[in-house]
Amino acid sequence: MRKPSTHATMSVASSTSFPSSSRPLTIRLLAIVLLALAPLIVFVPSAANACACGCSVFDVGGGLLPQEDDHGGRVFTEWWHASQNRNWIGSSRGPADANNDKRVVTDWVTAGLQYMFNREWGISIRVPYVSRAFTTDTGAPPDGAGIQTFNSRSIGDIEIMGMYTGFSSDMSTGIIFGLKLPTGTFTAQGLDRDTQIGSGSTDLILGAFHRGMISGDNAWQYFTQVRWLQPFLYQSAYNADANAVLLYKPGYQIDGAAGVVYNNLYNVAGFDKIAPLLQIIVSHRQRDSGPAADPLNSGFDRIMISPGIEFTKVVDEVNKRVLKFYVDVEIPIFYRANAAINDNGSMGQLIAPYLIKTVASYNF
Repeated sequence: MRKPSTHATMSVASSTSFPSSSRPLTIRLLAIVLLALAPLIVFVPSAANACACGCSVFDVGGGLLPQEDDHGGRVFTEWWHASQNRNWIGSSRGPADANNDKRVVTDWVTAGLQYMFNREWGISIRVPYVSRAFTTDTGAPPDGAGIQTFNSRSIGDIEIMGMYTGFSSDMSTGIIFGLKLPTGTFTAQGLDRDTQIGSGSTDLILGAFHRGMISGDNAWQYFTQVRWLQPFLYQSAYNADANAVLLYKPGYQIDGAAGVVYNNLYNVAGFDKIAPLLQIIVSHRQRDSGPAADPLNSGFDRIMISPGIEFTKVVDEVNKRVLKFYVDVEIPIFYRANAAINDNGSMGQLIAPYLIKTVASYNF
């Protein structure tokens, strides 16, 4: 009963620059994402919620990064959804009966706060609540009970991050750094360590972003972002199959994105601005390790294409009160999953045919 799998992440990428009449209130919400490249310092799966599914991919592309003239605070909420129901072996779909695990359905609802102290320094905190349903074949009676679904719901792994945006006057380039804390449960009954809501690890978060103009009139912009998660403190938990307390070490994960935004649709359908975008997201997840892990069936490389759109409504132009709503769909176009028959006779990783991400935010 083991399921190394994959999912996908979040952040809005368009900037908000209003026509000359609204220019004083320019609150461009930055950056979607960049193509993964470069090692930084190692990361694990997930921002605010860890899992071997690779959910940290939601943390790049379309996002909540600082913009030029973006001072003060922003509160936001995120909803991510993934239904992992396809068994993947290598670079192609494998037979469902090769994998004891059948389905993982997860919803993340995150509340967050970002605050920019000035044009150079800021901080953010994200607190997720996670609901997961894990369906697996426990084996025939009397030792097992056949195919069963186990549910787990709890606060996920909280993230606390700082950011520096002082490389340029328009805050177009920045770095992020912080920690993912082991606040999510990793002892839920019926779930393996790689399907628990929390990883049980403390992770270092490192990342960088950049945005720029493609056309001189600012109608077309590009963005890039990379994020690296590295677990460095691990925790053991009781394993019922082995009747022992075993250590689990999730593998690091690097996610990156790159995309373009059309930034010139003003006063449409009651919104002050609508910004469609198209991005490519790339992920590398290292194999898990430790006695509680399934290194043969964990770790992957993935490329996804993701169309998205952001809606902006100015509530109070003088005081820069702005509402934003962002949504995208992330669709794998390439997947390579490590897979081999393990001690339980299971092989493959469950992947999702698509991922959904939404973000709603309010600047104050």
